[in-house]
Amino acid sequence: MIKRPLYCANCGREVSDGETIFAKMTAPKNIVMVEIKAYLKKNSIIFCEACFKNESAKL
Repeated sequence: MIKRPLYCANCGREVSDGETIFAKMTAPKNIVMVEIKAYLKKNSIIFCEACFKNESAKL
């Protein structure tokens, strides 16, 4: 299996396996079975939990 690392768009840190992430993305147009990590990497902006909490606190 190919490892597809995910990185936080804010701090650039690689997200660990099992870590909570937040993804900003549009809803998919087609309902298709896809590899989740590949889809997230290609079609979303990913934030780690710490960066998401810091951004939420600023609002």
